[in-house]
Formats: sequence, structure tokens, C-alpha cells
Amino acid sequence: MSVQQLPFLEILQDVSRGNIKTPQKEFLSEGDIPVVDQGKQLIAGYTNDPARVCKVTPPVIVFGDHTRAIKFLDFEFAMGADGTKVLAPRIECDLKYFYHALRATHIPDAGYSRHFKFLKETKLPVPTLSEQKRIAAILDAADALRAKRRETLAQLDTLLQSTFLEMFGNPVTNPQGWTVKTLGEFAEIGTGSTPSRKNPDNFNGDIPWVKSTEVAWERIDTTSETVSELGRKSARLKLYPRGSVVVALYGQGKTRGKCGILGVDATINQACCALTTRSNVSNIFLYSFLKQSYAQLRSESRGGNQENLNLSIVKSFAIPVPPSDLQNRFATIVQSVEQQKSRLRAHLDELDTLFASLQARAFAGEL
Repeated sequence: MSVQQLPFLEILQDVSRGNIKTPQKEFLSEGDIPVVDQGKQLIAGYTNDPARVCKVTPPVIVFGDHTRAIKFLDFEFAMGADGTKVLAPRIECDLKYFYHALRATHIPDAGYSRHFKFLKETKLPVPTLSEQKRIAAILDAADALRAKRRETLAQLDTLLQSTFLEMFGNPVTNPQGWTVKTLGEFAEIGTGSTPSRKNPDNFNGDIPWVKSTEVAWERIDTTSETVSELGRKSARLKLYPRGSVVVALYGQGKTRGKCGILGVDATINQACCALTTRSNVSNIFLYSFLKQSYAQLRSESRGGNQENLNLSIVKSFAIPVPPSDLQNRFATIVQSVEQQKSRLRAHLDELDTLFASLQARAFAGEL
């Protein structure tokens, strides 16, 4: 079925101008008025200044000029700093339909430092109003299923955090008075490097190679890059065994201090270190402990303009060591929860595939 295509600017208009913007340094952790910027989170912070409420009538769409983030808002809000575009309809339409249409639009990164420029040059399919509402309802329902799965995954993570604190207490205060040891006393700790990129044969092999950006509170089963045996030998990379705990050493954002656990044997680059525990400490307990101690470990960073962790800092980082049977009991709980999470992720992948298919059909006039 042929669907009318209209230029973006005939459908939506930017109504950002004239509104007071709230810089990130002024965001509150809680407050009366949510602040929406161009980050991934729907609500980036809060303000209590009523003068900063965006002077538009919801619902509206918020577009990140730099990040390409797209959000649908049906509540009053304040705008974040530069790059936050607020889009309101020029024509009678179902705005939720055009929210989904924008999410389905491929917005290229190359050549557009300001991505709104690209949108202004595009056209969007405009079916009848009743058809817009029908398509939006279908995509909303499919998207809600994905959101429920993500929420359940987050709840399982919260359950593990609560279980850890119930069994072991606050890792910083060590309320049980367990023996305290440094990581270097019970774990082999090492780092990695980067093979020369001048020789392409060093890469695209069968050996996983972990970078700090891939250390993100999860099991690491795959990596964006791999190295060859030639690359491993030329860079003298150690192959760390499955179950090793990996810590990100560098990163000025949130990366530094994050940890992950290897689901496969892998090498790492110089921005990470790997910890292989000895028999008296469970690798799962260690991984969970470091997650709980993220802020404390980050605070140990050293350096001038760019603070980082290093092997010496990690080796000297002290943790309480509970009895082995308690560690093993916790590890059993973690393994059970991780199995549930694995099933949920597989189902979420299926829902993502379904949603992408519905999107493609909807905006091709086939739904």
C-alpha cells in the first residue's frame, strides 16, 4: 500500500528556543521538575526552579542533536543543556506514531556533527490518522514487552546485591570482622597490551581480546576484536582462564573501576587487569565484592590530569575474606540467578528481533 511521504519540517517543528536550559552541573538527584537532556536516560536529573519548565504542551518528542537519542514525553519537564531538541507537531497526527517512525529512521553519524540537520532533510511516511494510531498501538505493545524483560533483569541484579549484603554485610565496614587480605595475597594479577596494528595479521584470529569498554558488570563471552596466535605472541599476551575477574584500570567516565568475569579464555589490553583467584577465595564472591566496592576502588586512583588505577593499587586493595562455605553458598545462588538471566536475555533478543521486524513492516506500509 502506497503511503504519502512528507518532509520532516512539514510534520514536526523544533520548539526548543526561548526555554531556559539547565546545565548538567546544576542537576539535582531528586526534585520537583524532571530534567530531560540528550543522554540515554529518560530523566537525567531534577530542578526545583519552576521558571525552567519547558514552555510546551506535552506530549512532545525530545531528540539528542549529538547523541541521536529519541524520547517521548507526556509530562512537564525542564530542558538539559545544548543539543536537546524539543519537537512538537505541525499537523494533526498521532505523535507516538512519529516517535516510532523516528526511532526506525537510520540517522548516519558520518558527516553530521549536528544530527538534526539530517532529520530536517528527510521525509517520513504519513498514513491516515486512524492508521497512525493502529501502528503506534502495535509498536507500543511490543515495546512494553521488551521493557518488562529489561525490568525483570534489573530486579534480578538488585536481588543479588541484596543477597550479598545480607550474607556478608557492607564490604567497607566489614561488620562480621572477617580476616582482611589484599587482592595480591590470594590472586594472581596481571595486565595485557595491544599488538601492533601495523601488521593486520595480528588481529581477526580466534583469541578473544578484552578492552576496558567491554568491562561492564557482566560476564564477558564475546569481544569486539580478536587477536591471532601471531598477535598474542608478538605482544606477549597472557591467556587468562575462564572465570578470571577483569577490572578496568582507565576511563574518566564510569569505566574505571568496573569489573566483569570471563566466560571464555581471553587476553586483555593494557587498560585492564585480570585476577585469577586461588582456592580459598571464590571468583564469584570476588567479582561481587568488587561490584559492591566500585566507588571505593575508583577513589584509590592516582595520576595528574587523568586519574587511573594500576596493578600496584589493585594488588594492595584490601577485602574481608568470609569462610569458604559461605562464599560457595553465595556462588550457587549467583549461578542460579545467572541461568534465569540468560533465559531472559534470550527471550529479550527474540523480542528485539520481533520489534525490529514490526518497525520495518510498519513504515514500509506492510503492517
